[in-house]
Amino acid sequence: MMNREEMIFNKKTWEIVGKGFFVQDCTIGFEDGRIGFLFVENDEHSHIDDGWETRLVAIRLNAPLETNYYVRKGGNMTHSSIASAWVPRQTEFVMADSYRRVWTYKPKTYKGSESDIPFDSAGHDFDAVITNTVRVGSTVYAIGGPLRIFERLNGQQWKELTDIPIPPAFTGTDRKKLIEAVGQSFFFDLAGVSEDNMYAVGDAGIVWHFDGKTWAQLAFPSDLRLVTVSCSPHGDVYITDLRGTLWKGNGKKWDVVCSVPLSIPFADSAWFDGTLWCANDYGMYVLEGNELVQAHMSKQHPVPADVAYHSHRIDVSPDGTTMLVCGRDGAAMLDANGWTILFSGMDLESS
Repeated sequence: MMNREEMIFNKKTWEIVGKGFFVQDCTIGFEDGRIGFLFVENDEHSHIDDGWETRLVAIRLNAPLETNYYVRKGGNMTHSSIASAWVPRQTEFVMADSYRRVWTYKPKTYKGSESDIPFDSAGHDFDAVITNTVRVGSTVYAIGGPLRIFERLNGQQWKELTDIPIPPAFTGTDRKKLIEAVGQSFFFDLAGVSEDNMYAVGDAGIVWHFDGKTWAQLAFPSDLRLVTVSCSPHGDVYITDLRGTLWKGNGKKWDVVCSVPLSIPFADSAWFDGTLWCANDYGMYVLEGNELVQAHMSKQHPVPADVAYHSHRIDVSPDGTTMLVCGRDGAAMLDANGWTILFSGMDLESS
């Protein structure tokens, strides 16, 4: 385990980059040694009525501590998330918020704000909302509602995937039906074995599948909100719902694996090291047999307590060799060499 002196921040750079912020999301970057984070200002500040400051933080692990970071500072990016595109896509960090606002960073090429993710709402009394920014394969997608998926293209462009229709209530004149549809028409996660075999999940038991040519809605045995989806290399699909139930299936048949009593649903899930990992603001769980167990209590995949403390969001590299976790004021990484604490704000500020 790294000690404090080996962390990616020292006391001085932490004061500049992260003090007074919590780590909301993370992504493993597009080349060896790059990682990205989404920092959000703590809510203890007196000017909170003006919105929380948000920061896109990109780190180069093999660079000197004084110069290893890039920070994009700005106003409140509401409910934002971060992902990174890999080769053959344009290698970059991408952050989007619920209003379709976008921040990006590609070293020595471009950085800062871009145009909003385009959505044509002409003739309709609604707008598209982004709930999550994810990577499948090497490609970044922004997902949300009403049942919208936007694919990030080369040239800093976005493409709306229109194969999935907007629910009729959004284009009709019945206001009551529109209000009802709003709560049943959001995607919350997207994952796949590859970019030609993807699953999107969301409100009211919604599951859509892409087979490389077309999108099709799949039957699912629950009408609860589905919040995370992950795929094993063997094609098994794992879905968690609003109440902490874990489902396993293959697109045709779905079975309950287990259920974890949660006050808040899982925010992330990922397949790594031969098993499923799930996390939310209370911590991380790992699938052992047919049970999700708290990661720090795992017998097969033990997670040190100081890592578990920061394990609230998860990202796995496209090659499956590295898992990055973050939460509160820190982050850690797991690879063939074991767990490494990347930074802990609490330790830096107490030194």
